[in-house]
Amino acid sequence: MNKKWILLGAVAAVVLGTILLQPHWRHSPAAAPTTLVIHEAPGKTIVVSQAPAEIFRRAFWRHPTATDHIIHAERREWIDQGNVQRWQWFLQLSPSAELLTALRDGESFGLLRVIASRNAAVAVVTPDWFASATAIAADEVYQSPAGGLTIYYRAGDHMLFATDAGAGFAPPAALPERR
Repeated sequence: MNKKWILLGAVAAVVLGTILLQPHWRHSPAAAPTTLVIHEAPGKTIVVSQAPAEIFRRAFWRHPTATDHIIHAERREWIDQGNVQRWQWFLQLSPSAELLTALRDGESFGLLRVIASRNAAVAVVTPDWFASATAIAADEVYQSPAGGLTIYYRAGDHMLFATDAGAGFAPPAALPERR
């Protein structure tokens, strides 16, 4: 009877240890803030976000999969009187096969393979970690026909750099009537 309890206790300890050692069960330390607000002047604000999954979701209209490994992410918004006037984002990731296939497919994102990206009308200051134009000149480049969303893929190390920028969101001409 004593051996039975020892064996049962050992099995319980192994099961409990396995559960507690799983990454999703462990308590992780508090994450660093992912949003930084920089005030330029009264009523005008620049918000910089570094929330990788959220930036990925807003960029590609899907959640990252377990095989999308985001290295860096940054989104900037210029806000005036509470309205976004301009935005831009940057991503560096090792993409899943599904994401890479979707980005290369002209039907999914409407991107075209180009020799070199066209510069946007607004000068873009990239983060230090974002690959320079000369570092990615020989890679696959895909871009929206309008010149917005741009994808740089470096096959040698399976690294993808993506960026987009745009005008803000205008307030509605009139608010809908509430009932």
